Amino acid sequence: MIDTNSGRLVPPPPRPEGVTVEEWLNNISEPARYSGEAPDRSREQVETGPDGGALGRFREILLRTDDLGWVEKTLAGLSHKPLWRDDETGASISLVRFEKGSGIPSRHSHASNQFMFCMKGRYTYVPTGLTLTEGSFYWNPKGSMHGPTLAEEESILLEVYDGPHYPTQPDWYSSPEDAR
Repeated sequence: MIDTNSGRLVPPPPRPEGVTVEEWLNNISEPARYSGEAPDRSREQVETGPDGGALGRFREILLRTDDLGWVEKTLAGLSHKPLWRDDETGASISLVRFEKGSGIPSRHSHASNQFMFCMKGRYTYVPTGLTLTEGSFYWNPKGSMHGPTLAEEESILLEVYDGPHYPTQPDWYSSPEDAR
C-alpha cells in the first residue's frame, strides 16, 4: 500500500469527449487522507493539510478486484484486499477471505458499525448460528458482542466499517496493521 505521505501521484486520465478542459481540471476530490488500492491508483495531487500532513486529491476509479492480490493477515486462514480507507476516521472497505475451517477465534466487538455482504461461501457466527451465504447482508452494530466465527467453506465477504475497526488490538492479531 502506498502511504499518502509518500507523494506518489498518478497522471490524470484522458479527458472524456464532451467534457470541457475547465470541468475536467476541477473534477477532482476535496483533499483527504485515503489509502487502499483505489486511492493509491487515483491520487493526482498532494496538498499539505492544516496539521502539516499530506492530503491527497483523487478522481473516480474502477478496480478489477480479480487483478489484485490477496494480502495475508497474521490470523491463519484470513487474507484481504484493502480497497479504500479513510485514514482520518478509520472507515474502510475491503474484500476479506476466510479459508475453510478458519474464522475469528473469540467474542469481540467493534468500535464502529460493521457491514458485510457475502459474495461466496458459508460464514457462521457460532453462538447465534447466523450464517452468511452468497447474497447475504450482515450488520453488526457498534459495540455489539459477536463471534467466534467459522468459515464452513472458503468465504469471501465485502466488509465495510464506518469508523475504526476495534477499540483495542485483538489478541488474535500480532500486527497492529491487521486491526486497522
